[in-house]
Amino acid sequence: MSKHIVKEKPFEYLRRKNGDPFSVDTINNWYVAHAYVLEKLKNVTIGPTSKENLHVVVMSDTPLMLSIVRQTALAAHYANFDEKYANRSIITIVSQNKQLVEELQKEEYLCYLPAYCKISVDGEEPTNSNSHIDIELQIVKDGQKSVQNGAIVMSEDDVKAFLATKRNEEIYGIDTRKAVLNQRMYSLGSWLDNLPAEDIHCVSRYALALSVFQHSLLREPLTQLVNAKKWESDLTAVKNGLSNVFCSDCFESRRRGVMQYGESQGMKANEAWGACNEALSKSEHGRWVVEKLIMGFRPVNERERYHDECLLESEKIPYRSQLKKNPQDPAHIDICSYAELRRINPEDLKYDSFLMLAIPKILERLKI
Repeated sequence: MSKHIVKEKPFEYLRRKNGDPFSVDTINNWYVAHAYVLEKLKNVTIGPTSKENLHVVVMSDTPLMLSIVRQTALAAHYANFDEKYANRSIITIVSQNKQLVEELQKEEYLCYLPAYCKISVDGEEPTNSNSHIDIELQIVKDGQKSVQNGAIVMSEDDVKAFLATKRNEEIYGIDTRKAVLNQRMYSLGSWLDNLPAEDIHCVSRYALALSVFQHSLLREPLTQLVNAKKWESDLTAVKNGLSNVFCSDCFESRRRGVMQYGESQGMKANEAWGACNEALSKSEHGRWVVEKLIMGFRPVNERERYHDECLLESEKIPYRSQLKKNPQDPAHIDICSYAELRRINPEDLKYDSFLMLAIPKILERLKI
């Protein structure tokens, strides 16, 4: 495979739910945040049995630093989180702004995430304490205590120092190769669709689909992620494409966690990936939920859920698709806890399980 990497600019195509474009400054901040945060987290290793959790302190609330918060929330997902509220990734924001929660809820930052994740403001009693979401937000006036406890510190000066070491093309563009290969999973069709939604973490169930993916789909020439003609007119296509970017951003951190676990158990790599599949799948669902909330999707409301439960199985797919594709107010039935998803939509769980098994194949294909 050619070592030449063509970087794409997918963030330019993202628009507000009303169709308005984001400002050039906002888009540039997203690119800076994407490059900077992935660099800052590149050595974090948290395996599925680890007792550690990530803690990041963002030292100010400028537009750039709130974009850093956004990207950290998109990237900081580890397989040791469980929905009994253990091992959340904590993002502490140092701010004097009493309206910061409202600022964070803007579409360019966290959108719906603050309404559903655990969040505390200046030491007050947190809201959403029982949230199933693996990101926790803290807003404090003084960040020294957090810094002294060994958190990863992200400051505007540190971002500027990082940028000084990089060329513009390294920042304002994204290597989308992993995202392109990740997207091909959805071309498997019946190889996954026909698998029953039972025993979803049994690795052997995916052997045939994984073989087709590895020896057919992954061997096809690499293409670009961005389809400019489609993306310019279809916001759902843009968000689906970016979902592959944000998902694949976590591939290396997932590999580090699996390798840590495998070494601790004396396992070979493929054995470790299989043993970690359930924890990784739960973590991937958690990551996906955070991504969807940030990208402007909300959970279905009680009326919509009741209507869905009254439908025949053949009627559910078009109804759910209609909810997802509403550009002004998209909703997704899978934005829920992993435990709840097993009840309402177990078919979707096998995609997370398969994807986690596909990660080492994708990284091997790209020689990463």
